Order: sequence, then structure tokens, then C-alpha cells
Amino acid sequence: MEEKVLRQFVFNGLLLQDSFDALQKEGISVSASGDFQQVTRVVEADFSPRIWHDATDMASVYQAIFCIENTLRKFIVERMSERYGLDWWEEKVSSRIKKAVKTLKDKEEKNKFFSSRSDSEIGYTMLGNLGQLIIDNWDDFSDIIPSQAWLSSRMDDLEMARNIVMHTGVLPQIEIDRISSIVRDILRQIG
Repeated sequence: MEEKVLRQFVFNGLLLQDSFDALQKEGISVSASGDFQQVTRVVEADFSPRIWHDATDMASVYQAIFCIENTLRKFIVERMSERYGLDWWEEKVSSRIKKAVKTLKDKEEKNKFFSSRSDSEIGYTMLGNLGQLIIDNWDDFSDIIPSQAWLSSRMDDLEMARNIVMHTGVLPQIEIDRISSIVRDILRQIG
């Protein structure tokens, strides 16, 4: 009987490990540390307390913008693929956005030593262009997004905050609160 229990325990452990591996492949962390390795040379003692404090505060803003930007990409891909199939990019994206994406991809291609940011064009579409892509295809999103003006104002605020944070600027708390509110609004709206 004990051998059967041990065999079942091992089998369940292997199934659990397979499930964890599948979740990891989907980008879902299943452990406290995951496979993520922090930059090991960056330690608090090397920097002034003010710089370290500002970096810590802006890390949360970066995380929020990273998440909402990629959530919007996923939302756009799902909606457009559902309506136009896998070739939606070629049919439904403006030449201006395609040109911006091509320019960015060409620039990255020259630096082969660095990994690429994405396997798809939407991954190269900048935050402001994500909003424009939705507006350009308004009939496909008007049932979810309340108005073009609503979307534009939120995307403009997100993009401004993104550019400040990505270029080592520091947002005051009132702006951090605004970004938090915008992220919540968008998430509630797109479900």
C-alpha cells in the first residue's frame, strides 16, 4: 500500500510540475522569484538616498504602464483577430503606424546582439499608436470604448507619464495617482 501511495505522490508532483511549466510559458510566475534575475550590481548603498527613493517610486509607475500597454496590445489583437482573422494587421492598420513599426524593427535588426522586443508588429507599436489604431478602427471598438475623446485623453496622459518615467524623470504623487486611476479606468472599460 505504501508503494502505491508513494507512486501516486510522485505522479501528482510530476503533474503539478507540468502545470507550473505551462503557466510559466504563458508568462505567469509560479514562484516568488521565478526565472527573473535582477541586475545584480544595482544596490541601494551605491546611490544617494534620494535617487534610490525616486527609482523605487517610479518602478511602480513603470510596472503599471508596462502592464496596461501590454494589456491594450492583447485587447487589440484579440478584437481584431476575432473580426478579421490573423491577417488583420495588413488590412486594418494605417500606413503611418506600419511605417513607424517598420522603422523601429529595422533599427533593432541592426543590433543583432540584442534580443528583439517582440515576434509581432503589435509588440513594436508604441503606446500612442495603440490608441490611434483603436480610433482608426472605431467601428470595431466603439461598443467597448465610450468615446474617442475619452480614449485620447487617457492615452495622452499615459504616454506623457511613460516618457517622463522612461527617461529617468520623476512624477509627483498627484501624477502617480492619476496614472493609477487611468489604468483602473481602462481595465474596467475593456474588461
